[in-house]
Amino acid sequence: MQAINKALELAKLGIASYPTKDKKPLTPHGHYDATTEPKKLKQLFKHPSDINIRLNTSDLIVLDVDRHTDGKDGTEALYKLAEQHGNFFSETYFESTPHNGLHFFFKTNAKQLKAKTNLNNGLEIIADQIVIAPSTGYESAKHMSFKDIKKAPTWLVDMAKMHPIQSAENSAQYNSIKRYGAYLLEEMAQGATSGQRNTYLTKMIGKMLYQGTAPKVVYEFACIANQHFVNPALSDKELNGIFKSVLQREAKRLKGVSV
Repeated sequence: MQAINKALELAKLGIASYPTKDKKPLTPHGHYDATTEPKKLKQLFKHPSDINIRLNTSDLIVLDVDRHTDGKDGTEALYKLAEQHGNFFSETYFESTPHNGLHFFFKTNAKQLKAKTNLNNGLEIIADQIVIAPSTGYESAKHMSFKDIKKAPTWLVDMAKMHPIQSAENSAQYNSIKRYGAYLLEEMAQGATSGQRNTYLTKMIGKMLYQGTAPKVVYEFACIANQHFVNPALSDKELNGIFKSVLQREAKRLKGVSV
């Protein structure tokens, strides 16, 4: 299967992807260009047939199992987890990797997960981007597809969650010197759901532009907010429309400012 066909197949499941080659993005903004829009996917994948396909794991986590003969082998650790928690991995979709490893895919709607969680035993939980089959060296499980991905067990998700450690004393000191940028980031992290998404993104973009942040940087933050804090995420077309509208409004405001 060609990468574009896989990308279109994933798009029907609501999974965004983008092309890479030798682990380098083939798009201007890297993973921010990941999309589920068929027309845009066909444009992004106008490359040689040997390109790889990478997806954003916004609603997925991947358990990466190393199986190096001369190094870490996570197979034993995997089965120990199964002894503790039951056979959690055998029925979910998985792929083999170029270095004989295994990637087990799980669904999750959890937020604030660490991009990578190294369990130091040949196992790693990945929650940001991942290269998948039919990329070079990757093979999907026979008779299985992304439709067979099972829900992640709670204990596995908990391992990947961010756990900030802060004493009461440090917390009080931190809050006393908090600046506008910190409040803005906290407001961004609150996110938005259907019915509030446009207002949320308009407000975030507007506040950053008002503070003098470079439009390019604002756009990247808007992409991050849309991908990670908006549920469901707006399409690229909708996000670009909001950004353009707010940018034009801010440009008009600045014209009226006397220096």
